[in-house]
Amino acid sequence: MLRTIASILILAFAAFLLLQLGSMGPSARSRKLWVDEDGNAGIASESCDGTDPVYFSIQAAIDAAEDGDEIMVCPGIYIEQITIRRNRLTIRSIDRSAVDPSADTILRPEELAPAGVWIVGDDNTLEGFVIEDKALTPPPHHHPHSLILVQGDRNTIRANRLIGRGNAGQVDSGILVHGGDVGNGVAEHNQIMENEILNVSGHGIWILSAGLNRAAYWTVVARNQVHDNPGRGITVERSPYTQVEYNMLARNDLALSLHSDASLPAAGNSFRCNQIFGNAWGARNTSMDGTVMDLRFNWWGNPAGPAHEIRNLSGAGDRVGDNIDFAPWLTDPPGPVCPLIRIRIDIQPGETPNSIRSGRRVVLPVAILSGPNFMPAVEIDRNSLTFGPSGGEAPVVSCQSTVGDLDGDGVADLLCYFRGEHTGFRPEHQEGILRGRTIHGVPVEGRDVVQVSP
Repeated sequence: MLRTIASILILAFAAFLLLQLGSMGPSARSRKLWVDEDGNAGIASESCDGTDPVYFSIQAAIDAAEDGDEIMVCPGIYIEQITIRRNRLTIRSIDRSAVDPSADTILRPEELAPAGVWIVGDDNTLEGFVIEDKALTPPPHHHPHSLILVQGDRNTIRANRLIGRGNAGQVDSGILVHGGDVGNGVAEHNQIMENEILNVSGHGIWILSAGLNRAAYWTVVARNQVHDNPGRGITVERSPYTQVEYNMLARNDLALSLHSDASLPAAGNSFRCNQIFGNAWGARNTSMDGTVMDLRFNWWGNPAGPAHEIRNLSGAGDRVGDNIDFAPWLTDPPGPVCPLIRIRIDIQPGETPNSIRSGRRVVLPVAILSGPNFMPAVEIDRNSLTFGPSGGEAPVVSCQSTVGDLDGDGVADLLCYFRGEHTGFRPEHQEGILRGRTIHGVPVEGRDVVQVSP
């Protein structure tokens, strides 16, 4: 039965690819809109110096934009709160970064409820802004502030510098990701990348699920600098499948925090290759359902690892609480690639044994199976995959993420296809190896038994 299903999937996916290729047509050209606080820029020369009339405010450009447009914002100070309801917009400063020495493009919202920047659309990019919380307080600001609130899907927040208002007695947030006001109520597949966040009293980055229809799934939090916050650095609260990797967390009250309960379990989260040092607390897990916080392969500021009063008495790094899996830890700051991830694969899913005819021109399906803290459908760089007796022979033809849960663990798997004649299998081979990397460059490897006939 399962073999029949696999065959149907191969045929259906091939038909789908043909249909997609046949239906591809020319796409509408996106426009480039310019914003400068003096109302003038050089549009033709793509320069902030010029006499062409442009928008004075970022929100005015957003309101005039169409889906897919790009909005270029020149250096200056913009006193406004912005809302992004469109899709596929790229809104960026002229130099694309607020964490470098170049002139800054500064956003100072007068109001930060629900947020200084509120993103309810999908597939947008916000890049290269300094966003400061300088709203007047006390009144009328006796409420939590959020510098950025993401509620849509597949948005990217990159290379921004977020500066909070310090300890104002409120649960503020630098970047808050949770659904609730658009679509199915779940903010999915958002990326928080390469930002700097400081002086926030509540949570520097907060991935929050407050209910089934106010949730955040599959969020990537990577390569951010989260430091000098009087509150928490990065918090994952009841939000499944969050990846927290390659962040620097220093001098926060609490660097990393996880909370899970039976009503909204925070399953499949991973915290890897982060640098955690100089914090009052390195990590705490307040989960009520027994969820273990996976903190393997992190650097704790000392080769002896994190300090724990029972499990690591000799640890000289930041302190960690209970119900945390912190060993093995890194004995040096992480390099460009995190340690190898061993994954489970199933060659020709549903067939036993995994029979392969040597040199035969067929398409071989290989299922990449989900596991604890691993979601192949969203984590694998599909173009990196190769398969064969040594793992480097046949490049991937295509992958299908709509096959659902093949191994019954409740998490979607990934089905990929390779040309049989390119794998190089011979009768003496007894094992098939799949190799590749994640979307963040971490090597992966999976193995399964094969039976090769001439």
